[in-house]
Amino acid sequence: MFDNHPLRPQYSPWTQLSILLMLTGVGFLVGSFVSLGIAASYLHVSFEKLPDAFEHATNANLSRLLQFISTFFFMALPAFLFARINNRKAFEYIGFNSALSGKQVFLIVGIVFLCLIISGILSQVNAMIPLSKQAEQYFKSLEDNYNKQMLAIANMKTAMDYIISLIMIALLPAIFEEMLFRGALQPIMINLSKTSFMGILITSILFSAIHLSYYGFLPRVALGLIIGYIFYFSKNLWLASATHFFYNAFGVTQIYALSKRGLLTQEAMKDDTFPLYFALLAAGALYIIFVFFKKECGVVIAAFASHNKNNGEENFK
Repeated sequence: MFDNHPLRPQYSPWTQLSILLMLTGVGFLVGSFVSLGIAASYLHVSFEKLPDAFEHATNANLSRLLQFISTFFFMALPAFLFARINNRKAFEYIGFNSALSGKQVFLIVGIVFLCLIISGILSQVNAMIPLSKQAEQYFKSLEDNYNKQMLAIANMKTAMDYIISLIMIALLPAIFEEMLFRGALQPIMINLSKTSFMGILITSILFSAIHLSYYGFLPRVALGLIIGYIFYFSKNLWLASATHFFYNAFGVTQIYALSKRGLLTQEAMKDDTFPLYFALLAAGALYIIFVFFKKECGVVIAAFASHNKNNGEENFK
């Protein structure tokens, strides 16, 4: 029967959460050591000078590779191992399955478009929240450091640079992050909170917090909520990953266009601004699209379940 990752009897939600946290902790340490080791060996500099070295555009490909390695060890591998502990069919357990349709993908494109508008507005709201001078300086320094890293990683001059960036910055991180947050963590949070909304909200907050960006906190919470419900309705991690990828790809494409024109600066990388009333219009349109998306998910899930039943296969969990 289709459901949202029912827990195996021998593992309680708290036990599952403990296992996942342990795996991600170990993965973070391993990924950090491997990435720093490769960087220090390749660049022939001390660990203290690595941040400055990564800001050079000549090291962009290395930065992309190290981002892939660290994200893989921190998110993808722990999520896979967690799923494997719970079920022999690990990829199916966290939501990788073929229950999807072209109509769902089409609707997701519209959802991402509206999400970009909402994110831009929420960035403005985020910036309006009053802070002490000390807190404001601290968060701005974090944001500046993050933007400097992005400028180095995403500095693209050729079409090949753009394709590599789409894969290394937009596609793979989207899949890896969705494996951890939506495939592994969200079902746990839903079971712990006993409600889908709270589980998805908590997961979205953690998803946003892990990026360590105060000024991008609200936009990422909104993105997490949208992707969370896409996964909750569809039970398909490919669709959740596709949504995340389309969102990331828009940013990469924007940066590529600026790079080609020699206009890539921290100021140019800031989110587009929209009138605040656009939020109401975008939210209303988003609700309507989600109504159609949820309906289509029900049709796809029923067809997938019927197909499995006719072929004597067990429905995925």
